[in-house]
Amino acid sequence: MAHFLLIHGACHGGWCWRRVLPLLEAAGHTVDAPDLPGHGADETPMSALSLDLYCAAVTERALSSAEPVVLVGHSMAGAVISRVAEQAPKAIAQLVYLTAYLPRSGQTLASLARRDTEALTEAVRSDVKGTDCVSISADAARRAFYQDADDETFAYALDRIGPEPVCIFRDKAKFTAARFGSVSRAYIHCTLDKAIGFELQKEMVAALPCDPVLMLSSGHSPFLTAPKALVAHLCALVE
Repeated sequence: MAHFLLIHGACHGGWCWRRVLPLLEAAGHTVDAPDLPGHGADETPMSALSLDLYCAAVTERALSSAEPVVLVGHSMAGAVISRVAEQAPKAIAQLVYLTAYLPRSGQTLASLARRDTEALTEAVRSDVKGTDCVSISADAARRAFYQDADDETFAYALDRIGPEPVCIFRDKAKFTAARFGSVSRAYIHCTLDKAIGFELQKEMVAALPCDPVLMLSSGHSPFLTAPKALVAHLCALVE
């Protein structure tokens, strides 16, 4: 049985995995879904947040595991799990990119997002206690993140979505073949995604190959809209 460490994307928290956790546990796996600093119940101020801080928090979690973890990153967290692999490759059994950004060394998330011709996201700039942030409007959340969610699920998510510092999308990291490149990586495409378009997903995987590559007929948030199908894919990756 595997130890899954599930990392949420921008503007979300560990809460987004609530329908996935019991299904993975019922299959016999160990599962953790922490809040990144400044998200969910974590009260780290926005001014302190960076991809390096996110990486440090996740690396600490991974290193505390009794076994190498299956590290799953959604959306923005693709950049986080790649950094963790560079920092602590031996702590990771496998990287899993769930409709996630897959930056090459030196790339920013912003540079990848600018190439996306299918995304329907419209981030709103906001100042949160002196920190330049982006927020997601209700219309954009429904259109790009939760277009396939029922009303109850969408309301649950909308009540919990928060801001994300702009610096997260401008940060660069260096990945090496000896460290990051030594960790096996898989990609789960969400073919109906309107936040990270399917074409961009395929472009990123072509530039930085993953094996295996799985398909999920889902929008951007399968952890809430298609949890059983997502868990079936995750379990298949560790069989």
